[in-house]
Amino acid sequence: MNASTPTPADRVEKSLLFACIVLVTFAGHCGKHKRSDPSVRLDVVRQRSVTEDPAVRGELPFDWLVSSAQNAGSPPDQNEVAEFAEMFKNTTAPKVVEEQLLPGATRIVELQLAGPSGLAGSAEWIGTAATLKVTLSVNGSPLAIGTAFSTGTNRGGSILHAQTPVGGRATIAVTNTSKTKVKVRILLLATAL
Repeated sequence: MNASTPTPADRVEKSLLFACIVLVTFAGHCGKHKRSDPSVRLDVVRQRSVTEDPAVRGELPFDWLVSSAQNAGSPPDQNEVAEFAEMFKNTTAPKVVEEQLLPGATRIVELQLAGPSGLAGSAEWIGTAATLKVTLSVNGSPLAIGTAFSTGTNRGGSILHAQTPVGGRATIAVTNTSKTKVKVRILLLATAL
């Protein structure tokens, strides 16, 4: 038999193997005590596989979930509320519209701007994963075209950002370019610069 000199890796491997044996033995020994202790309660819970999750399979309801303020948990810290109010003091409250759009129909949401503003818009839809036409404009001049994304087999959305050097009428327009009726939720937000 040809014996070779152990390398540092061999020594580490043997040390780790020894540590594993000790830990497994100790864990088994501890488990025996827990089973014999009547004060220890063991609950076995089967966790659902990720492939069983309807959201992962793209099987989502034809609606959005909006939690009520009562279910939000503990009341917010007053310092956080003040910080949030300061951060968004120049922001016009978001205009949110939710409705059904037939094929070929367009829905426009608008905000009046007092002056130069940063604009943010989003459109989400349920009923198709196809891309819908979404445009952000000021005073009739297009500023941005939506960047679309898909969130399942029958859902999608689009996000837009733009900055305008003038005030006036800001609009976000969503056109249903699919062949099916869709439910859309459109948001338009403006922050004065």
